[in-house]
Amino acid sequence: MLLSLSGFLFEDRYTSQSVTFPEFCEIASSAGYDGVELRRTQVNPDTPKHQRKQRFAIVRDAGLRVTCLTARGLPSTGAEREDFFLRVLELCRDLECGLLKIGSDPPWLHEAAAKAQAFGVTLASNNHVGGVLETVAGTRRTLQEIVHPNFGLLYDALHLRVAGEDYLGCIPEFVQATRNILVHSVRPAQLGEHVVLDRAGQRWTPALPDEQGVQDWAAIFETFRRLKYDGLITVIESGWPVERRAYVARHCAEVIRRLWSGL
Repeated sequence: MLLSLSGFLFEDRYTSQSVTFPEFCEIASSAGYDGVELRRTQVNPDTPKHQRKQRFAIVRDAGLRVTCLTARGLPSTGAEREDFFLRVLELCRDLECGLLKIGSDPPWLHEAAAKAQAFGVTLASNNHVGGVLETVAGTRRTLQEIVHPNFGLLYDALHLRVAGEDYLGCIPEFVQATRNILVHSVRPAQLGEHVVLDRAGQRWTPALPDEQGVQDWAAIFETFRRLKYDGLITVIESGWPVERRAYVARHCAEVIRRLWSGL
């Protein structure tokens, strides 16, 4: 198992980070993570080459690796999409990152997965409410439409659960396609609590992975382990107050390693 921390935990309104890049890497390293998932607010295709090298050196000096990047802002069609995609692949190469989170139409993703192989990069999309992968059926259909060995799934129990889907029962079907397990916990919100999702009359609030009412992480990890998954797990928490974010990063790492070991 390779445990990674996403910069999403420290991101504010998709525009900025609440910690510096060295601080982020220090938090991840000291909490026992193996790598970091970098957000567009930390590094992106417009980041100059010298800054990429500096950030990559900070990651490596902290004993970490870059586990995933996100193609956020990918144009929907045309030459602009091709150009942006190529620039993101070059960014992956510069940061020695082998996984790219991406979304687009299935025919294009099939071709893009083939192109990404030349860069040593695997493409994957995540389950997400409001998207084609919010349901088990939609995930199945999308994977069948793309049908490329270099394209996979970022399994997200939060979004499957919020959509009312069987997030446990679908694991055997999707385990071979899974390239990353995303850990992002919510529970039903009580009156007055901060709401991050409101779906079908149910309001959800951020929670730690060992709180009452969250996804059944022990069962999720036991199922993946039983089916011989031994890959990437990423803490992609969000919606936490600034003063609690470092604690959330550390606590999640402790809980995940304990649950993954079956304790």
